[in-house]
Amino acid sequence: MKKITPDPPSFTLQDAAQCDSQSLDRAAADRALDFYLQDHKPARPMSMAMFAIPSSVNSEAALAQASDLLRCAGASASEAGNGLSGVQRDLVLSVAHLVELAKAYVDKSLDGLAMH
Repeated sequence: MKKITPDPPSFTLQDAAQCDSQSLDRAAADRALDFYLQDHKPARPMSMAMFAIPSSVNSEAALAQASDLLRCAGASASEAGNGLSGVQRDLVLSVAHLVELAKAYVDKSLDGLAMH
């Protein structure tokens, strides 16, 4: 079956103002489903990247660097939490806990690479 109009139709701002809410909702839902179900990842130009990791870095070196960065993040969160109290302290120390957990997984991955 050939459709006469595209699905979702492309609207200009003036056209969208005159459309009913049901067709706008359908178009929004279709765009959302396309985004999540088609594993859409928008292109990010290298000029926008804050850090560029060279493609020559091997997995072991990348995991070792990630482990060091997580160690520093955990130490920073722990220090920041020491000066706080109440809910703010709980939130910062929970971040430190999550960082430590992530570091443990990275270190476990490094141990697995070292065995091979």
